[in-house]
Amino acid sequence: MTELLRILQLAGNDFSYFFRTKWLMAVLLSLNLSDMLVVALVFQRLMDFNYFQFFVPAVVVMGLFVAALDTGRRIWLAIREGVIHYYLSLPISTKGVVIAYLLAGGLAALVYSSSLLLIALLVLPAQAVWNTFILMPFLFILAMGLAGIAATLAALASTHAEFFFAYQQIVQIVLLTLSTVFYPIHVVEQYLPPFLVNIVSHNPLSLATEAMREYTFVGTPVQPLVLLMIFLTSMPFAIVGGLAYLWALRAIQVKGKL
Repeated sequence: MTELLRILQLAGNDFSYFFRTKWLMAVLLSLNLSDMLVVALVFQRLMDFNYFQFFVPAVVVMGLFVAALDTGRRIWLAIREGVIHYYLSLPISTKGVVIAYLLAGGLAALVYSSSLLLIALLVLPAQAVWNTFILMPFLFILAMGLAGIAATLAALASTHAEFFFAYQQIVQIVLLTLSTVFYPIHVVEQYLPPFLVNIVSHNPLSLATEAMREYTFVGTPVQPLVLLMIFLTSMPFAIVGGLAYLWALRAIQVKGKL
C-alpha cells in the first residue's frame, strides 16, 4: 500500500505539472479550437457530406493524442535536467516511477480532451452523452498507450532535443495520417492498398474517433467489441513505452546518464 501511495503521489505531481504550463495549454487549446471551429467549417464547403459533424469528434481524440504525447516532453526534460536522479532517489521502485508517469500522462490527456469534448457538445448536438461515460475508461487506456509512445521517444532521444522533437513529429504524422481522423474509411479504401487500409482501420485513434462519432454524437448503442479493440490496440503501446522507459531509468542508475 505504501508503494501504491507513492506512485499516486508522484503521478499527481506530474499531472499537476502539465496544467502549470499555462502557455502550453493556451497553445494546445487554440490549435484544437481552430481545427474545430475554422478547419471543419471551411472543409465543410468542400465536402459532399457533413464534414463538420464528422470532424468535430475527431478533434477531441486529437486533443487526447497531443496531450498524451506531452508526457514524453516532461520525461525528456526530467532526463536532460537531471530531475530523474531525484526521482530515482525517492523511496519508490523504478517500476513505480514508470507507472506513475504513464498514469499521469493518461489522466492529463483525458482531462484535457474532456475540456474539448465540452466545447464540442456546445457546437454539435449530441444524441447520447451518457455513452461518453462508457467510453472514458477506454479513452484513458488509449491515453496511457499514447503516453507510452511518448516515453519511448523520450528514452530513445535521451538528451538530444532535435532527436526527440523529430521523433515526435514523425509519430504524429504517421498515426494521424494512417487513421480516419481526417477522412472516412471509404475514402482510404479508394487510395491505399488493402494492408494499409487494415492498419488504418485498426489504428486505436481510428477506433476511438469512430466510437466518439457513433456513440456520442449519433447515438448508436455502444458495441463491446469496439471497446475491446480500443483496449487491445492501446495496451501494446503502453507496455512497450513502459519497458523502454524502465530500460532508460536502469541505464541511468548504472551509468549515471543515458
